[in-house]
Amino acid sequence: MNYKIVKTLLAVICLNLFGQAFVYSQEDAKEKTPFGFVSRMPQDTEIIFGLRNLEQFTQEVGKSNTWKKLIELFELESGFDLSEVAEPWGSAMDFVGEDAFFSFGNGTAEHLEKLNEINNAYNKVLLKVAGPQMLSAFGLGGADEPDPEEFLRDLLKEILSADEGKNAKLMEELQLPSFIAGAKVGKGMSAQLVNQLSALEADLPPFVLTSEFKVLGDQKFRSWSVAAKDVFDDSAREQMREAIGDEDLAAKLEKIIDTKKVEFSFGSIDEYVIVGIGPDHKHIKFSKSEEDSLLAVSDFEFAKGYGEKKILAYNYLSESALTAFYAKDSFKAMSDSAVKLIESMKEGGIDLTKAVPLMKKFGTQITKMADISIDSTAGVLYRENGLKWASVGGYSAARIDSSSSLKLAPNAPKDAFFLLNAAEDPKYRTSGIEITETIAELLHIIGSSAVKIQGDEDVGQMFAMFDQMLTPKILKLWGIMKNKVANGLGSEGGIVVDLNGSMPKVPGFPAELIKNGKLPRIAVFNSVKNRKLLSEAWDELVPAINEIVAVVPGQEPGQEFQLPDSLSSEGKNVTTHFMGLPFVSNDFLPSLSISDEMFFLSTSKKFTEEIAASIVEPNEEKITGLVMKVRFDSLTQFAGDWLTLVEENNEIIANSFNLFVIPQGDEFIEIANSVRKALSFAAGIKAFDYRRYKENRWRTDWHFEVKDIK
Repeated sequence: MNYKIVKTLLAVICLNLFGQAFVYSQEDAKEKTPFGFVSRMPQDTEIIFGLRNLEQFTQEVGKSNTWKKLIELFELESGFDLSEVAEPWGSAMDFVGEDAFFSFGNGTAEHLEKLNEINNAYNKVLLKVAGPQMLSAFGLGGADEPDPEEFLRDLLKEILSADEGKNAKLMEELQLPSFIAGAKVGKGMSAQLVNQLSALEADLPPFVLTSEFKVLGDQKFRSWSVAAKDVFDDSAREQMREAIGDEDLAAKLEKIIDTKKVEFSFGSIDEYVIVGIGPDHKHIKFSKSEEDSLLAVSDFEFAKGYGEKKILAYNYLSESALTAFYAKDSFKAMSDSAVKLIESMKEGGIDLTKAVPLMKKFGTQITKMADISIDSTAGVLYRENGLKWASVGGYSAARIDSSSSLKLAPNAPKDAFFLLNAAEDPKYRTSGIEITETIAELLHIIGSSAVKIQGDEDVGQMFAMFDQMLTPKILKLWGIMKNKVANGLGSEGGIVVDLNGSMPKVPGFPAELIKNGKLPRIAVFNSVKNRKLLSEAWDELVPAINEIVAVVPGQEPGQEFQLPDSLSSEGKNVTTHFMGLPFVSNDFLPSLSISDEMFFLSTSKKFTEEIAASIVEPNEEKITGLVMKVRFDSLTQFAGDWLTLVEENNEIIANSFNLFVIPQGDEFIEIANSVRKALSFAAGIKAFDYRRYKENRWRTDWHFEVKDIK
């Protein structure tokens, strides 16, 4: 035997096998692309939402204990059998398959901006046209309610003629956005579905034009197009003119209608059924390679970092689309509309002209506060010990200082039921104070005017008296809050709630409940910038509050309510101030605690001191941005423990609280069983964690932890 020939044959066979393995692996990798059809979408796509492996996920969720208990609870309470929707749901999942998406192409943001302009114009004109009728409806003069057709005609005329016909031109330019949707329906099914759609062409009305075009070289797509001017025939035009009764308005509307067109396109690519809608089919275009596709943009580079995860959904929105959705100018437009309404009220005998400069000021202030940075965004929803979401970009988090390390979040109790913590951008505190003052001034003017309009002399005198007595005192209190409290507190704030507080020893309360029951403990936290200012504020606030309370009618002279003197307790890390109240303990004591770095308002002195001790000896973990945590398992445990306690002591409780009707016997058992069923469902839900923070770009992460979803 010629061993050389054998070796050569073996080498060729091995190379062939390796080659086939490589090809199959490439095809397999292509099949498992985590973002499906995104690798075919052009880079000028402005919005895309996609679903991945949804059918498999719903099947797995359907087998989970949490889902079974949820269904059992739902069917018990509603009486509806969910098995009736199993078949249509299964059909929907068969169509969605392993990948489905919808997207909006280039030009979508431009259309949204035009819609925003038209909407703002509509709001302004609506108040101008409907203002007198609105005043009449409130009994404030104005005009009688007009005929609906006449009102609509006036409204359209005003909108189309406003701004020298700008709105009419915008309406002429406005078309359907470029929309594409698709689903991977299974091998061989896509062509079959396309053929079924094509077969419908024989039954289309004559004004629908059919055509064929190609994408990606030789991939055939069909399209059906309709022009409004072909559908809107002479008879329809004549009917519209008669109904409107205004030749000029009818001509403008005809011109707008005649510009409208729609084209429906469909075809198949890579086993995907693709449909598109738009003014034409120019947006039906696809990339030949991944390098030229939407998948190559920087946002999807971030998303591809999660490619090994069990992805369920993804999204992408361009900067221009997000900017158009935000419509920042709408705040100013609403302010301008309110000014128009105020001016129209004067015609009805209500003079609120003093409010006009304030309303304009409010519009400027709110627009300034709403001035955020906007970035394109991409996000991924995936399975990992529940559901997780990760995204990059998007709207900046207004008011949030993204650079400051938080003290509370890394040091709060791990089993706390609720945590919310963030650091505030200092400039927003000033803006918030300014807006609050503007709103207060507006409310005062409106309140004064409302009293005058009512015309009751006694009410007017009473309002004037309280205004004279209370307003200076309220302004004094506000000055303390604005100048000392706001400047004394630091930028970080938060709230923590845990469910481990002990019960106070309330006389007459069952001993077993006091011994074994738990209460929520709440602590509101703020960092401290200037303790001296806060101390001065406290010394001034108590007398200021007492002055306001003393004005409340019904109190005997010399016996007006006064805040009692506070007591103080020096702790290791904070000084606590509290009022002498009955039935309190260290774990149930409404109090204010302060140090050079920390400020707390709390229901529990003990809880405050525990948190303060953790902050003084900090966790090394660095956390920035906005943090929110909710531990559902802590709440479920808390509720379950209380239910058990009440079950074991039901008779004692009923005898102790004879003023209330406490369910007993079979009635109580039925209620307890219903609560336990609800708790058994909730037992599968552990926690929800949310964080909004900034690295090079803004990030959003959240985790909905569910035991049965891995």
